[in-house]
Amino acid sequence: MGIATDPAKLCDLYLRRSTLQDNKDTLKAHERDLRDRAQREGLTVREVWTDEASAFKAGVTREKFDKAIAAVVAGEVRHLLVWKLDRLSRRGMRQVGDVLDTFESRNARLVAHMDGLDSSVPQHRGLFAWLAEQARAESYNTSVRTRTTKAEKKRQGAWPGGQPPYGLRVRKGRTTTEHHPKEYATARRIADLLLGAESASAIAEKLNADGLTTRRGGKWRSSTITQLAHSPAWAGLVPTHDRYTDDQGRERWRATQEPMLGEDGQPVSVGEGVITSGERARIQAALRLRTSESMANGRRGKPAAQSLLSGLLKCGRCGGNMVKGGPSYRCYRRINLGKSTCQGMSVLVNAADDAMTHAFISRVSTLPDDDGLLVDLAIRWLAVEDPEKDVRRTELTLAVDDAQARLDSLDEAHFVQGRFKGPKGQQRYDQLRDAITTQLDSLEAELAELTRTIDITILRDGEMLHQAWMAADQERARMLLRVVLHSVALLPSRGQGCKDPVLTRFRFHWVGEDPQPVGAVPQGR
Repeated sequence: MGIATDPAKLCDLYLRRSTLQDNKDTLKAHERDLRDRAQREGLTVREVWTDEASAFKAGVTREKFDKAIAAVVAGEVRHLLVWKLDRLSRRGMRQVGDVLDTFESRNARLVAHMDGLDSSVPQHRGLFAWLAEQARAESYNTSVRTRTTKAEKKRQGAWPGGQPPYGLRVRKGRTTTEHHPKEYATARRIADLLLGAESASAIAEKLNADGLTTRRGGKWRSSTITQLAHSPAWAGLVPTHDRYTDDQGRERWRATQEPMLGEDGQPVSVGEGVITSGERARIQAALRLRTSESMANGRRGKPAAQSLLSGLLKCGRCGGNMVKGGPSYRCYRRINLGKSTCQGMSVLVNAADDAMTHAFISRVSTLPDDDGLLVDLAIRWLAVEDPEKDVRRTELTLAVDDAQARLDSLDEAHFVQGRFKGPKGQQRYDQLRDAITTQLDSLEAELAELTRTIDITILRDGEMLHQAWMAADQERARMLLRVVLHSVALLPSRGQGCKDPVLTRFRFHWVGEDPQPVGAVPQGR
Protein backbone atom coordinates (compact mmCIF):
# COMPACT_ATOMS: atom_id res chain seq x y z
CA MET A 1 0.00 0.00 0.00
CA GLY A 2 1.56 3.33 -1.03
CA ILE A 3 1.99 6.38 1.12
CA ALA A 4 -0.73 9.00 0.58
CA THR A 5 0.49 12.15 -1.15
CA ASP A 6 -2.79 13.82 -2.06
CA PRO A 7 -3.20 16.86 0.25
CA ALA A 8 -6.91 16.06 0.46
CA LYS A 9 -6.00 12.76 2.13
CA LEU A 10 -3.32 14.24 4.45
CA CYS A 11 -3.73 15.93 7.81
CA ASP A 12 -1.42 17.58 10.35
CA LEU A 13 -1.89 17.49 14.11
CA TYR A 14 -1.22 20.49 16.31
CA LEU A 15 -0.53 19.89 20.02
CA ARG A 16 0.18 22.49 22.65
CA ARG A 17 1.35 21.81 26.15
CA SER A 18 0.00 24.01 28.95
CA THR A 19 2.97 24.30 31.30
CA LEU A 20 0.68 24.66 34.31
CA GLN A 21 -1.49 21.61 33.70
CA ASP A 22 -0.04 19.10 31.25
CA ASN A 23 2.82 16.64 31.17
CA LYS A 24 4.16 14.58 28.29
CA ASP A 25 1.69 11.78 28.98
CA THR A 26 -1.15 14.27 28.46
CA LEU A 27 0.19 15.21 25.02
CA LYS A 28 0.54 11.54 24.11
CA ALA A 29 -3.12 10.98 25.01
CA HIS A 30 -4.14 13.98 22.90
CA GLU A 31 -2.11 12.72 19.97
CA ARG A 32 -3.65 9.26 20.29
CA ASP A 33 -7.17 10.71 20.21
CA LEU A 34 -6.38 12.75 17.10
CA ARG A 35 -4.75 9.84 15.30
CA ASP A 36 -7.85 7.75 15.99
CA ARG A 37 -9.99 10.54 14.56
CA ALA A 38 -7.81 10.79 11.46
CA GLN A 39 -7.99 7.02 10.91
CA ARG A 40 -11.78 7.04 11.15
CA GLU A 41 -11.92 9.74 8.49
CA GLY A 42 -9.50 7.89 6.20
CA LEU A 43 -6.77 10.52 6.62
CA THR A 44 -3.02 10.00 6.91
CA VAL A 45 -1.14 11.96 9.55
CA ARG A 46 1.68 13.75 7.76
CA GLU A 47 3.19 15.87 10.59
CA VAL A 48 2.73 16.46 14.31
CA TRP A 49 3.49 20.01 15.46
CA THR A 50 4.05 20.58 19.18
CA ASP A 51 4.45 23.90 21.06
CA GLU A 52 5.14 24.67 24.71
CA ALA A 53 4.26 28.35 24.72
CA SER A 54 1.39 30.54 25.83
CA ALA A 55 -1.48 30.84 23.35
CA PHE A 56 -2.79 33.94 25.16
CA LYS A 57 0.04 36.41 25.75
CA ALA A 58 0.53 38.99 23.05
CA GLY A 59 3.86 38.89 21.24
CA VAL A 60 4.69 35.27 22.09
CA THR A 61 6.16 33.48 19.09
CA ARG A 62 4.87 29.93 18.52
CA GLU A 63 7.13 28.48 15.87
CA LYS A 64 5.23 25.21 15.39
CA PHE A 65 1.85 27.01 15.26
CA ASP A 66 3.16 29.23 12.47
CA LYS A 67 4.52 26.21 10.57
CA ALA A 68 1.25 24.29 10.94
CA ILE A 69 -0.72 27.20 9.44
CA ALA A 70 1.93 27.71 6.74
CA ALA A 71 1.63 24.05 5.69
CA VAL A 72 -2.08 24.55 5.03
CA VAL A 73 -1.47 27.83 3.20
CA ALA A 74 1.16 26.13 1.02
CA GLY A 75 -1.35 23.41 0.10
CA GLU A 76 0.71 20.62 1.65
CA VAL A 77 -2.31 19.38 3.65
CA ARG A 78 -6.03 20.15 3.65
CA HIS A 79 -6.83 19.24 7.28
CA LEU A 80 -5.47 20.49 10.62
CA LEU A 81 -6.65 18.65 13.74
CA VAL A 82 -6.41 20.04 17.27
CA TRP A 83 -7.57 18.33 20.45
CA LYS A 84 -9.50 21.41 21.65
CA LEU A 85 -9.78 24.88 20.20
CA ASP A 86 -8.05 26.47 23.23
CA ARG A 87 -4.93 24.43 22.33
CA LEU A 88 -4.80 26.28 19.02
CA SER A 89 -5.42 29.79 20.39
CA ARG A 90 -6.50 31.71 23.45
CA ARG A 91 -6.32 35.07 21.74
CA GLY A 92 -10.03 35.25 20.90
CA MET A 93 -12.02 35.27 17.69
CA ARG A 94 -9.70 37.67 15.91
CA GLN A 95 -6.88 35.14 15.62
CA VAL A 96 -9.20 32.14 15.22
CA GLY A 97 -11.24 34.03 12.63
CA ASP A 98 -8.08 34.77 10.61
CA VAL A 99 -7.25 31.07 10.65
CA LEU A 100 -10.77 30.11 9.53
CA ASP A 101 -10.74 32.67 6.71
CA THR A 102 -7.32 31.45 5.55
CA PHE A 103 -8.41 27.82 5.60
CA GLU A 104 -11.63 28.59 3.73
CA SER A 105 -9.68 30.35 0.97
CA ARG A 106 -7.53 27.22 0.60
CA ASN A 107 -10.49 24.83 0.70
CA ALA A 108 -9.03 23.40 3.93
CA ARG A 109 -10.63 22.58 7.25
CA LEU A 110 -9.87 23.02 10.95
CA VAL A 111 -11.15 20.34 13.33
CA ALA A 112 -11.41 20.88 17.11
CA HIS A 113 -11.88 17.25 18.15
CA MET A 114 -13.21 17.44 21.74
CA ASP A 115 -15.35 20.50 20.94
CA GLY A 116 -17.04 18.65 18.07
CA LEU A 117 -16.28 21.51 15.68
CA ASP A 118 -15.47 21.29 11.97
CA SER A 119 -14.86 24.50 10.02
CA SER A 120 -16.17 22.87 6.82
CA VAL A 121 -19.64 22.96 8.43
CA PRO A 122 -20.99 26.53 7.91
CA GLN A 123 -23.12 26.41 11.08
CA HIS A 124 -20.02 25.78 13.21
CA ARG A 125 -18.39 29.18 12.63
CA GLY A 126 -20.51 30.83 15.32
CA LEU A 127 -19.53 28.09 17.77
CA PHE A 128 -15.88 28.62 16.90
CA ALA A 129 -16.31 32.30 17.74
CA TRP A 130 -18.03 31.62 21.06
CA LEU A 131 -15.44 29.06 22.20
CA ALA A 132 -12.57 31.29 21.08
CA GLU A 133 -13.81 34.20 23.20
CA GLN A 134 -14.53 31.89 26.13
CA ALA A 135 -10.95 30.57 26.01
CA ARG A 136 -9.64 34.12 25.92
CA ALA A 137 -11.71 35.13 28.95
CA GLU A 138 -10.56 32.06 30.89
CA SER A 139 -6.91 32.87 30.21
CA TYR A 140 -7.41 36.47 31.30
CA ASN A 141 -9.10 35.38 34.53
CA THR A 142 -6.32 32.87 35.21
CA SER A 143 -3.75 35.60 34.66
CA VAL A 144 -5.54 37.88 37.13
CA ARG A 145 -5.77 35.11 39.75
CA THR A 146 -2.08 34.29 39.34
CA ARG A 147 -1.05 37.90 39.82
CA THR A 148 -3.35 38.25 42.84
CA THR A 149 -1.93 35.09 44.44
CA LYS A 150 1.64 36.26 43.93
CA ALA A 151 0.83 39.68 45.36
CA GLU A 152 -0.71 38.12 48.48
CA LYS A 153 2.32 35.85 48.95
CA LYS A 154 4.59 38.88 48.77
CA ARG A 155 2.54 40.80 51.32
CA GLN A 156 2.85 37.85 53.71
CA GLY A 157 6.62 37.72 53.28
CA ALA A 158 6.65 34.55 51.15
CA TRP A 159 8.83 34.22 48.07
CA PRO A 160 6.47 34.78 45.10
CA GLY A 161 8.26 32.43 42.72
CA GLY A 162 11.15 32.34 40.31
CA GLN A 163 14.86 32.24 41.06
CA PRO A 164 16.14 34.39 43.95
CA PRO A 165 19.34 36.35 43.27
CA TYR A 166 22.80 34.79 43.32
CA GLY A 167 23.85 33.62 46.76
CA LEU A 168 20.34 32.73 47.89
CA ARG A 169 17.94 29.86 47.36
CA VAL A 170 14.40 28.80 48.24
CA ARG A 171 14.19 25.08 48.96
CA LYS A 172 11.23 23.03 47.78
CA GLY A 173 8.35 23.30 50.23
CA ARG A 174 9.78 26.45 51.83
CA THR A 175 8.56 30.01 51.41
CA THR A 176 11.59 32.04 52.49
CA THR A 177 15.08 32.64 51.14
CA GLU A 178 18.20 31.19 52.73
CA HIS A 179 21.92 31.21 51.99
CA HIS A 180 22.91 29.04 49.04
CA PRO A 181 25.63 26.65 50.27
CA LYS A 182 27.61 26.81 47.00
CA GLU A 183 27.09 30.48 46.11
CA TYR A 184 26.94 32.42 49.36
CA ALA A 185 30.71 32.76 49.90
CA THR A 186 31.19 34.33 46.46
CA ALA A 187 28.07 36.48 46.88
CA ARG A 188 29.33 37.76 50.22
CA ARG A 189 32.70 38.50 48.65
CA ILE A 190 30.93 40.63 46.05
CA ALA A 191 29.06 42.45 48.82
CA ASP A 192 32.26 43.18 50.78
CA LEU A 193 33.96 44.53 47.66
CA LEU A 194 30.97 46.77 46.95
CA LEU A 195 31.04 48.03 50.54
CA GLY A 196 34.73 48.76 49.98
CA ALA A 197 33.78 51.09 47.10
CA GLU A 198 35.07 48.74 44.38
CA SER A 199 33.48 49.36 40.97
CA ALA A 200 31.25 46.70 39.49
CA SER A 201 33.58 46.23 36.52
CA ALA A 202 36.60 45.74 38.81
CA ILE A 203 34.71 43.16 40.86
CA ALA A 204 33.70 41.26 37.70
CA GLU A 205 37.32 41.19 36.54
CA LYS A 206 38.50 39.76 39.88
CA LEU A 207 35.87 37.02 39.90
CA ASN A 208 36.63 36.03 36.31
CA ALA A 209 40.37 36.02 37.00
CA ASP A 210 39.75 33.58 39.87
CA GLY A 211 37.77 31.28 37.60
CA LEU A 212 34.45 31.92 39.33
CA THR A 213 31.31 31.78 37.22
CA THR A 214 27.72 32.95 37.49
CA ARG A 215 24.86 30.60 38.37
CA ARG A 216 24.50 29.68 34.69
CA GLY A 217 28.22 29.10 34.25
CA GLY A 218 28.91 32.34 32.42
CA LYS A 219 31.42 35.10 33.00
CA TRP A 220 30.73 37.89 35.43
CA ARG A 221 29.87 41.31 34.00
CA SER A 222 29.57 44.71 35.62
CA SER A 223 25.84 44.77 34.79
CA THR A 224 25.36 41.47 36.68
CA ILE A 225 27.07 42.89 39.76
CA THR A 226 25.02 46.10 39.61
CA GLN A 227 21.80 44.13 39.25
CA LEU A 228 22.59 42.21 42.45
CA ALA A 229 23.40 45.41 44.32
CA HIS A 230 20.06 46.96 43.39
CA SER A 231 17.97 43.86 44.12
CA PRO A 232 15.88 44.16 47.31
CA ALA A 233 15.80 40.36 47.49
CA TRP A 234 19.60 40.30 47.83
CA ALA A 235 18.98 42.02 51.17
CA GLY A 236 16.26 39.53 52.13
CA LEU A 237 13.41 41.91 51.20
CA VAL A 238 10.37 41.30 49.00
CA PRO A 239 10.83 43.08 45.66
CA THR A 240 8.16 45.08 43.86
CA HIS A 241 7.52 44.88 40.11
CA ASP A 242 6.23 47.31 37.50
CA ARG A 243 4.24 46.30 34.44
CA TYR A 244 5.05 47.97 31.12
CA THR A 245 4.46 47.48 27.40
CA ASP A 246 7.48 47.02 25.13
CA ASP A 247 7.96 48.45 21.63
CA GLN A 248 6.00 45.56 20.11
CA GLY A 249 3.06 46.11 22.46
CA ARG A 250 3.85 43.04 24.57
CA GLU A 251 3.21 43.04 28.31
CA ARG A 252 6.37 42.80 30.37
CA TRP A 253 7.27 42.95 34.08
CA ARG A 254 10.46 44.32 35.55
CA ALA A 255 11.71 44.37 39.11
CA THR A 256 12.14 47.80 40.64
CA GLN A 257 14.82 48.80 43.11
CA GLU A 258 12.18 49.43 45.77
CA PRO A 259 11.28 46.77 48.35
CA MET A 260 7.62 46.12 49.10
CA LEU A 261 6.39 47.96 52.18
CA GLY A 262 4.06 46.30 54.68
CA GLU A 263 1.10 47.88 56.43
CA ASP A 264 3.48 49.20 59.09
CA GLY A 265 5.43 51.08 56.45
CA GLN A 266 8.48 48.85 56.82
CA PRO A 267 10.04 46.70 54.07
CA VAL A 268 8.63 43.16 54.06
CA SER A 269 11.24 40.51 54.82
CA VAL A 270 11.35 37.37 52.70
CA GLY A 271 14.04 35.54 54.64
CA GLU A 272 17.82 35.66 54.75
CA GLY A 273 19.77 38.01 52.52
CA VAL A 274 23.36 38.17 51.36
CA ILE A 275 23.50 41.71 52.75
CA THR A 276 21.58 43.60 55.41
CA SER A 277 19.25 46.51 54.66
CA GLY A 278 21.83 48.89 56.11
CA GLU A 279 24.55 47.48 53.87
CA ARG A 280 22.23 47.77 50.89
CA ALA A 281 21.68 51.45 51.65
CA ARG A 282 25.44 52.08 51.85
CA ILE A 283 26.07 50.20 48.60
CA GLN A 284 23.35 52.08 46.78
CA ALA A 285 24.63 55.42 48.08
CA ALA A 286 28.08 54.54 46.72
CA LEU A 287 26.62 53.51 43.37
CA ARG A 288 24.63 56.76 43.14
CA LEU A 289 27.79 58.73 43.80
CA ARG A 290 29.70 56.75 41.18
CA THR A 291 26.87 57.26 38.66
CA SER A 292 26.83 61.01 39.33
CA GLU A 293 30.57 61.14 38.77
CA SER A 294 30.22 59.15 35.54
CA MET A 295 27.56 61.50 34.24
CA ALA A 296 29.72 64.51 35.14
CA ASN A 297 32.48 62.97 33.04
CA GLY A 298 30.16 62.51 30.09
CA ARG A 299 29.48 58.81 30.53
CA ARG A 300 26.04 57.32 30.42
CA GLY A 301 24.23 56.97 33.74
CA LYS A 302 21.29 54.84 34.85
CA PRO A 303 18.25 55.30 32.55
CA ALA A 304 15.14 56.85 34.01
CA ALA A 305 11.95 54.86 34.56
CA GLN A 306 9.54 54.76 31.61
CA SER A 307 6.54 56.52 33.10
CA LEU A 308 5.45 58.23 36.29
CA LEU A 309 2.00 56.65 36.60
CA SER A 310 2.70 53.05 35.61
CA GLY A 311 0.73 50.81 38.00
CA LEU A 312 -1.05 53.81 39.55
CA LEU A 313 -3.32 55.10 36.77
CA LYS A 314 -6.69 53.31 36.41
CA CYS A 315 -9.24 53.38 33.59
CA GLY A 316 -12.36 55.29 34.67
CA ARG A 317 -14.58 53.07 32.54
CA CYS A 318 -13.61 49.55 33.69
CA GLY A 319 -11.34 50.20 36.69
CA GLY A 320 -8.42 48.29 35.16
CA ASN A 321 -4.84 49.49 34.78
CA MET A 322 -3.76 51.97 32.13
CA VAL A 323 -0.34 51.24 30.66
CA LYS A 324 2.14 53.28 28.67
CA GLY A 325 2.18 52.55 24.96
CA GLY A 326 4.09 55.06 22.84
CA PRO A 327 3.20 58.64 23.82
CA SER A 328 -0.04 57.69 25.64
CA TYR A 329 -1.44 55.80 28.60
CA ARG A 330 -4.09 53.36 27.36
CA CYS A 331 -6.55 50.96 28.98
CA TYR A 332 -4.85 47.56 29.31
CA ARG A 333 -8.11 45.60 29.06
CA ARG A 334 -9.18 47.44 25.91
CA ILE A 335 -5.81 46.74 24.26
CA ASN A 336 -5.67 43.06 25.15
CA LEU A 337 -9.31 41.94 25.42
CA GLY A 338 -11.06 44.16 22.92
CA LYS A 339 -13.98 46.55 22.88
CA SER A 340 -16.39 44.01 24.39
CA THR A 341 -14.47 44.22 27.69
CA CYS A 342 -13.98 47.99 27.83
CA GLN A 343 -14.65 50.82 25.41
CA GLY A 344 -11.27 52.13 26.52
CA MET A 345 -9.63 55.51 26.31
CA SER A 346 -6.18 57.08 26.25
CA VAL A 347 -4.40 60.18 27.48
CA LEU A 348 -1.05 61.68 26.56
CA VAL A 349 1.67 60.68 29.02
CA ASN A 350 3.05 64.21 29.28
CA ALA A 351 -0.39 65.70 30.02
CA ALA A 352 -1.20 63.07 32.67
CA ASP A 353 2.22 63.34 34.34
CA ASP A 354 1.99 67.14 34.44
CA ALA A 355 -1.47 66.93 36.03
CA MET A 356 -0.17 64.43 38.60
CA THR A 357 2.75 66.70 39.42
CA HIS A 358 0.38 69.59 40.15
CA ALA A 359 -1.87 67.37 42.27
CA PHE A 360 1.05 65.90 44.25
CA ILE A 361 2.54 69.28 45.12
CA SER A 362 -0.87 70.67 46.06
CA ARG A 363 -1.60 67.63 48.22
CA VAL A 364 1.71 67.61 50.09
CA SER A 365 1.79 71.39 50.60
CA THR A 366 -1.58 71.29 52.39
CA LEU A 367 -0.95 68.29 54.68
CA PRO A 368 -1.21 69.19 58.40
CA ASP A 369 2.09 69.41 60.30
CA ASP A 370 1.13 66.43 62.47
CA ASP A 371 0.32 64.17 59.49
CA GLY A 372 2.51 61.06 59.56
CA LEU A 373 2.75 61.10 55.77
CA LEU A 374 5.01 64.14 56.00
CA VAL A 375 7.51 62.17 58.06
CA ASP A 376 7.26 59.22 55.65
CA LEU A 377 7.92 61.52 52.71
CA ALA A 378 10.81 63.20 54.48
CA ILE A 379 12.36 59.81 55.25
CA ARG A 380 12.15 58.82 51.59
CA TRP A 381 13.64 62.17 50.61
CA LEU A 382 16.41 61.59 53.12
CA ALA A 383 17.38 58.34 51.38
CA VAL A 384 18.71 60.39 48.45
CA GLU A 385 19.67 63.72 50.01
CA ASP A 386 21.56 62.35 53.05
CA PRO A 387 22.35 58.65 52.52
CA GLU A 388 24.56 58.37 55.59
CA LYS A 389 21.80 59.53 57.90
CA ASP A 390 19.31 57.30 56.09
CA VAL A 391 21.63 54.31 56.51
CA ARG A 392 21.80 54.98 60.24
CA ARG A 393 18.01 55.25 60.43
CA THR A 394 17.66 51.94 58.62
CA GLU A 395 20.23 50.27 60.85
CA LEU A 396 18.52 51.61 63.97
CA THR A 397 15.14 50.35 62.77
CA LEU A 398 16.53 46.87 62.17
CA ALA A 399 18.42 46.92 65.46
CA VAL A 400 15.23 47.85 67.36
CA ASP A 401 13.37 44.99 65.68
CA ASP A 402 16.18 42.57 66.54
CA ALA A 403 16.35 43.68 70.17
CA GLN A 404 12.58 43.41 70.56
CA ALA A 405 12.64 39.92 69.04
CA ARG A 406 15.37 38.86 71.49
CA LEU A 407 13.37 40.29 74.37
CA ASP A 408 10.26 38.39 73.28
CA SER A 409 12.27 35.16 72.99
CA LEU A 410 13.72 35.67 76.44
CA ASP A 411 10.27 36.19 77.97
CA GLU A 412 8.94 33.09 76.21
CA ALA A 413 11.87 31.03 77.51
CA HIS A 414 11.16 32.24 81.04
CA PHE A 415 7.36 32.30 81.26
CA VAL A 416 6.36 29.63 78.72
CA GLN A 417 9.22 27.17 78.56
CA GLY A 418 10.31 27.56 82.19
CA ARG A 419 14.00 27.51 81.34
CA PHE A 420 15.13 29.88 84.13
CA LYS A 421 14.48 27.87 87.29
CA GLY A 422 15.35 28.63 90.88
CA PRO A 423 16.88 31.81 92.37
CA LYS A 424 19.97 31.69 90.13
CA GLY A 425 17.84 31.20 87.04
CA GLN A 426 15.64 34.15 88.01
CA GLN A 427 18.71 36.29 88.62
CA ARG A 428 20.13 35.35 85.23
CA TYR A 429 16.82 36.15 83.54
CA ASP A 430 16.64 39.55 85.26
CA GLN A 431 20.20 40.40 84.20
CA LEU A 432 19.58 39.46 80.57
CA ARG A 433 16.28 41.31 80.46
CA ASP A 434 17.80 44.47 81.95
CA ALA A 435 20.63 44.35 79.41
CA ILE A 436 18.31 43.94 76.42
CA THR A 437 15.84 46.52 77.73
CA THR A 438 18.64 49.06 78.24
CA GLN A 439 19.87 48.43 74.70
CA LEU A 440 16.36 48.69 73.30
CA ASP A 441 15.65 51.96 75.13
CA SER A 442 18.89 53.45 73.81
CA LEU A 443 18.19 52.41 70.23
CA GLU A 444 14.61 53.67 70.35
CA ALA A 445 15.72 57.00 71.81
CA GLU A 446 18.32 57.51 69.06
CA LEU A 447 15.81 56.52 66.39
CA ALA A 448 13.19 58.88 67.82
CA GLU A 449 15.69 61.74 67.90
CA LEU A 450 16.78 61.05 64.34
CA THR A 451 13.18 61.01 63.18
CA ARG A 452 12.42 64.20 65.11
CA THR A 453 15.28 66.07 63.47
CA ILE A 454 14.29 65.14 59.93
CA ASP A 455 13.84 68.43 58.11
CA ILE A 456 10.42 68.71 56.48
CA THR A 457 10.89 72.35 55.42
CA ILE A 458 11.08 71.46 51.75
CA LEU A 459 7.72 69.69 52.03
CA ARG A 460 6.00 72.71 53.60
CA ASP A 461 7.12 75.22 50.95
CA GLY A 462 5.27 74.79 47.67
CA GLU A 463 7.91 76.53 45.57
CA MET A 464 10.80 74.57 47.07
CA LEU A 465 8.87 71.33 46.72
CA HIS A 466 8.10 72.08 43.07
CA GLN A 467 11.76 72.76 42.29
CA ALA A 468 12.89 69.59 44.04
CA TRP A 469 10.19 67.51 42.35
CA MET A 470 11.12 68.79 38.89
CA ALA A 471 14.78 68.00 39.59
CA ALA A 472 13.98 64.43 40.70
CA ASP A 473 14.34 61.57 38.25
CA GLN A 474 11.38 59.36 37.37
CA GLU A 475 12.26 56.62 39.82
CA ARG A 476 12.58 58.97 42.78
CA ALA A 477 9.36 60.78 41.86
CA ARG A 478 7.49 57.45 41.76
CA MET A 479 8.94 56.48 45.12
CA LEU A 480 7.64 59.69 46.69
CA LEU A 481 4.29 59.49 44.91
CA ARG A 482 3.59 56.02 46.32
CA VAL A 483 3.83 57.39 49.86
CA VAL A 484 0.70 59.54 49.48
CA LEU A 485 -1.20 57.94 46.57
CA HIS A 486 -2.89 54.55 46.30
CA SER A 487 -4.15 55.12 42.74
CA VAL A 488 -5.78 57.66 40.44
CA ALA A 489 -8.65 56.98 38.02
CA LEU A 490 -8.95 58.85 34.72
CA LEU A 491 -12.56 59.60 33.77
CA PRO A 492 -13.72 59.90 30.15
CA SER A 493 -14.15 63.38 28.72
CA ARG A 494 -17.65 64.83 28.75
CA GLY A 495 -18.13 64.22 25.05
CA GLN A 496 -16.55 64.20 21.63
CA GLY A 497 -14.67 67.42 20.98
CA CYS A 498 -14.49 68.39 24.66
CA LYS A 499 -10.97 69.16 25.80
CA ASP A 500 -11.33 68.93 29.55
CA PRO A 501 -8.08 69.55 31.46
CA VAL A 502 -6.67 66.20 32.53
CA LEU A 503 -6.60 67.25 36.19
CA THR A 504 -10.39 67.74 36.21
CA ARG A 505 -10.80 64.14 34.98
CA PHE A 506 -8.61 62.66 37.73
CA ARG A 507 -10.29 60.98 40.71
CA PHE A 508 -7.73 60.29 43.44
CA HIS A 509 -7.41 57.63 46.10
CA TRP A 510 -5.03 59.31 48.50
CA VAL A 511 -3.43 57.37 51.33
CA GLY A 512 -5.55 57.77 54.46
CA GLU A 513 -8.72 58.70 52.57
CA ASP A 514 -11.51 56.91 50.74
CA PRO A 515 -11.28 56.99 46.93
CA GLN A 516 -13.09 59.88 45.25
CA PRO A 517 -16.28 58.87 43.40
CA VAL A 518 -15.84 58.24 39.69
CA GLY A 519 -19.32 59.34 38.68
CA ALA A 520 -18.74 63.06 39.12
CA VAL A 521 -18.13 63.57 35.39
CA PRO A 522 -20.56 62.16 32.78
CA GLN A 523 -19.20 59.10 30.99
CA GLY A 524 -18.27 60.06 27.43
CA ARG A 525 -19.39 57.89 24.57
